[in-house]
Amino acid sequence: AAAEMARLPLAERYIVSRAHQLVSQVTAQLDECTMGAAGSAVARFLWDEFADWYIEVSKTRQGMGMAVAAASGAGADAGGEAGDEAASEAVGAQRTLVYVLDTSLRLLHPFMPYVTEALWQRLPHEGETIMHAPWPLAPGAPALAVDE
Repeated sequence: AAAEMARLPLAERYIVSRAHQLVSQVTAQLDECTMGAAGSAVARFLWDEFADWYIEVSKTRQGMGMAVAAASGAGADAGGEAGDEAASEAVGAQRTLVYVLDTSLRLLHPFMPYVTEALWQRLPHEGETIMHAPWPLAPGAPALAVDE
C-alpha cells in the first residue's frame, strides 16, 4: 500500500496515485447515481493522463530495458548495475501499465461491458471474466494509497 507506493519511481507513483483517486471518485459518483460524471471521469483519465501522458513516459523505460536486453544478448556488457536498473524499470513500467489499465477497465465496465471484457481477456488476469473481478475499492474499505 503506502510503502509500496513510496518505492515506485515518480512517474509510476503519479499515475498509480491518480488511478487510486479516480477509483474513489468513480465509486462515490456511482453510489450517488451520477453515471454521466463517473463515465466522463474514467474517459478523461484514460485519454488525458494514461494514454496521452503515462504511456508516452513509459516508452522511455521500455526502450531502455529492450536496449539492455539486446546488448546482453549480443554478448556485450549490459552495464552491470545500470543494466539491472534499466531492466527493473522496464518491468516496473510494464506492471504499472497493466495495473492501471486493469483498474480502469474495471471502472469502465458498467458503461462498456463488451469492450472492457474483450480488452481484459487480453491482459494478465485472475478469474474467468471481468464481471466477477472485484471492484477496485471494496465497500467500507479505506481509500487506496495516494502520493501527495
